[in-house]
Amino acid sequence: MTYYLLEYRYADPEARARVRPEHLAYMGSLHEAGAVVLAGPTADSRGAVVVLDVADESAAREVLAADPYTREGVSADATLREWNVVIPAPE
Repeated sequence: MTYYLLEYRYADPEARARVRPEHLAYMGSLHEAGAVVLAGPTADSRGAVVVLDVADESAAREVLAADPYTREGVSADATLREWNVVIPAPE
């Protein structure tokens, strides 16, 4: 597997509140499957960061495309970068 960092900003706070339960269920299912390692909003609440553990960039883009936040226009300016982990988190 390969790690990817996904970062995006929130474009529509009202839509975020409305879609959040569906988004959290989606992210939770991906976490249970091992595809989402860490995820959450930034401290300033202007966006979020997600660490993905997926096969390749195409799989990472599929995660982004299927996210209810993407579908409903909650997120914008998404950046996706492959991440070379040198020091892993403790188990």
